[in-house]
Amino acid sequence: MNKWTLALAVAGIVSMAAVATAEEAENQALTAVSGTTISGYVDTSMNWQFGDKKTSAGRSWNSDRAAQNGFNLNAVKIGVGKALEEDASVWAAGYQADVVFGDLAGIYYAANASGNVALQNAYVDLRAPIGNGLDFRFGLFETIVGYESDDAYLNPNFSHSYGYAIEPMQHVGGLLSYHFDLNDWILGAYAGIANTYDANYTNERASNSSRLTYMGALNLVFPESTGFLEGTEIYGGVISGVDTFSRGTDSPNRVNYYAGITLPLPVTGLRLGFAYDYRHDGSDNTWNGSWADAYAAYLAFDVTEKLTLANRIEYANGKAGTWTVAANNWNKEDEFLSDTFTVSYKLWENVITRAEFRWDHDCSGDHRMVDDASRANAFGITGNICYVF
Repeated sequence: MNKWTLALAVAGIVSMAAVATAEEAENQALTAVSGTTISGYVDTSMNWQFGDKKTSAGRSWNSDRAAQNGFNLNAVKIGVGKALEEDASVWAAGYQADVVFGDLAGIYYAANASGNVALQNAYVDLRAPIGNGLDFRFGLFETIVGYESDDAYLNPNFSHSYGYAIEPMQHVGGLLSYHFDLNDWILGAYAGIANTYDANYTNERASNSSRLTYMGALNLVFPESTGFLEGTEIYGGVISGVDTFSRGTDSPNRVNYYAGITLPLPVTGLRLGFAYDYRHDGSDNTWNGSWADAYAAYLAFDVTEKLTLANRIEYANGKAGTWTVAANNWNKEDEFLSDTFTVSYKLWENVITRAEFRWDHDCSGDHRMVDDASRANAFGITGNICYVF
């Protein structure tokens, strides 16, 4: 009890019972927030597109960095959360809430965004002490499939891939996860149910309430006994459900299949990754079997503790209009090749600085790549500075 409170109690201005109750409430509040951390980042960039700008269809055309010629505030992210305790033998609870500002907020659909502000995560984590720990997640959470994160600084490259553009982003629902220890091999299993296939936290569902979204995934991590392959991770997942903007009872499910692998190579600091995405919207008179698939190969090399080189090669094709707004011939498929080379250097503490060159080529022969319909290539360079806290 501080001296001022004690003086008030002695003077009879406040009762000792009130003081005790206040202290108990304060202790409970401190216990509730114990372990809570604040995290986030500020992400900025400078982009220069050679020649004509790319045509743009929002996120689906990798234009989640707004200005193709100019300066961008990509995102400001502020998060508060409490991670689950590592001890799987105890009941545990945690939470995470992340708010993003800037261009990144715009890729979370209108149901989850107001201008340049959006929720990225808002969930509660629970653990039951069963076996290695049975974990439950309820609320708004990021999708369980994909090689790349919405938070670009976590990815090998600054700009996102074609595969990322055809994946779901968020779900409102529940997710169950469990990790099996199989003689030092770690197998993770995930299963969940959500309102819709993609971002949507306002609880809008199909007019038929039984139309929910279902998801599942498995990942396998290699143990030390596998030599230089230690840490290799194989991941596969599937998500199927009604799309956010097509909630009618007759609309087909949107299905996404994802498979990815990341493995170290027998050269210190060198690692290789592959990712495959396939999306299908069913087949009826409205959707006409809309589909898309994307392949990507990633190679990264940590030259020093501060310097990293990364390269991504992609091939993507799909129904006309998947990645473009305009098409001269809607009977032709979207088909693209791309190569992205990124140099990352950590000169300042907590700061990631990157320079990136990207080339995209339109293989369709329909010249949808840039505003000038006579060209089939787009080139661009980007400088990226991100402070992470």
